[in-house]
Amino acid sequence: MKSLKNSKFLILGAGNMGIAFIKALLQNKILASKIFILEKRISPELKKIKLKKKIKVLKQASRLPKNFRPDIVLLAVKPNQLDSAVSKELINIISDSLIISIIAGKKISALKKITRNKNKSVRAMTNTPVSLGMGTSILYFDKGIKERYKNLAREFLALVGQVNEAKNEKAIDSFTAIYGSGPAYIYLIIESLIKISSRAGLKNSENMVIQTFLGSLLLLMSGNSDAKTLRENVTSKGGTTQAALSILNSQNGLPKLLGRAIEKAKKRSIELSRD
Repeated sequence: MKSLKNSKFLILGAGNMGIAFIKALLQNKILASKIFILEKRISPELKKIKLKKKIKVLKQASRLPKNFRPDIVLLAVKPNQLDSAVSKELINIISDSLIISIIAGKKISALKKITRNKNKSVRAMTNTPVSLGMGTSILYFDKGIKERYKNLAREFLALVGQVNEAKNEKAIDSFTAIYGSGPAYIYLIIESLIKISSRAGLKNSENMVIQTFLGSLLLLMSGNSDAKTLRENVTSKGGTTQAALSILNSQNGLPKLLGRAIEKAKKRSIELSRD
């Protein structure tokens, strides 16, 4: 089976997500000569990578080497850019490649229609911690894809963090609502606590809130106790934490509010898939 080390790559779109994968490939000792990037707008960060690593960044598929046939193609453009980004010339180049798409709302059926790729399409979703190699990703495989290509896709996504698999394509909408948008929910809670702490006159509020989150997560990751047990350990009967949780766990409190928010995000993900 062909491994990542022996593969050639084409990254279509080098925004934040595309750059995260480019960096992951380079950090994992993939030669820069095996990575080609198609991007019309070269950001300062991409320019820095291009100059430092001597990586090929091109604006058009026509500038790719005539004999270049990538083993893996990552589709990382915005949803409304995909049709125009995949030219007839590019279709010929990627006709036998493993196609991995991280484009929100684009189903396997749409990917196959646009790329003309018959049985090597993979739909994936991930989240912004991929930039630190701490992403949470999900894969959904085209029904006709062979196991060796599934393994290659798993290996590729594992470069940027944890990899999970969806049994049906609908599960990607739930993943998007919970994990794709999840960092924003966490940042909102952090923002809110910083504001409350600052209003209370506490100095160094931002660092203290971040340290509280980090310490709590490290405790959880130690594996000695689950989240429920750790929460209960902090909550003394009749104490301050219990008083606060009586609000957060009320009938219209945080669990229900978060559930409603995620359901709305999931509904929007479904709508985007229909566009």
